[in-house]
Amino acid sequence: MEKSRDYTVSTVKKAIGMLKCFDAHHRELTLSQLSVRSGIGKSTALRLLYTLENEEFVSYDAATKKYSLGIAIYQLGQLKYDSLDIRKITKKYLQRLCDEQRLIAYLGVREGDYLIMLEKLFPQDVPLWTQLMAAENYRELYSTGIGRLLLSQESDSEVEAYLDRVQLRKITPQTITDRKMILDLIIQARKDGYSGNLGENEETVGSICVPLYNREGRIGAGISICGPMDELWNEHFEENLEKIRAVGAKISREWGYGGCY
Repeated sequence: MEKSRDYTVSTVKKAIGMLKCFDAHHRELTLSQLSVRSGIGKSTALRLLYTLENEEFVSYDAATKKYSLGIAIYQLGQLKYDSLDIRKITKKYLQRLCDEQRLIAYLGVREGDYLIMLEKLFPQDVPLWTQLMAAENYRELYSTGIGRLLLSQESDSEVEAYLDRVQLRKITPQTITDRKMILDLIIQARKDGYSGNLGENEETVGSICVPLYNREGRIGAGISICGPMDELWNEHFEENLEKIRAVGAKISREWGYGGCY
């Protein structure tokens, strides 16, 4: 049996390994530090750094004798980030969960004081109840799990200002319009890292929602799975939550988020 070929170029691999030595806690490193962290001898490391500096992948400060990442790294990273399509990334991961759970899934972002639904995903084998759901492309922030997550990253005073601007109206008998209760739910979302609702937009439909973080570490969007309340908020709630959290972590990472989800 023919062995699979390894086309790895050792010199390129070493150069990439050296670049990976830099992180949030090591933004500047000396030659000795880079040699130790990469496991590459000083003489080889110096030659690699000379090449990387010429190509602007690293910068060298003669005064401190330290290296840092160069402008070429930023330019390539910005190019990649600008090419990311959150809708495309989300559909790739969320459709699978949607099909597996046989539930509707949403991708939502904030636009002013409203939640805009960028994507609404159905399971391929659509159950009858989904045909009764004809959600608008926008909803109120205060009545949705995704909206509360987006509000949770704001300061309490900013949330108060939002509540001053909007009319807290009943969409269904279950819609929470009590100001203190809404604030408590937003604070709870901030603490838990997830949210949801029970029949606040459609009387028998509930949701479990998690945030999507962008490269700045901000909640730039949110995703949710929605269905009959007794299929989501039951003895399998924790299992349902972990599944959508796992999807949220994958999407956030591909969207540029480097922190802990």
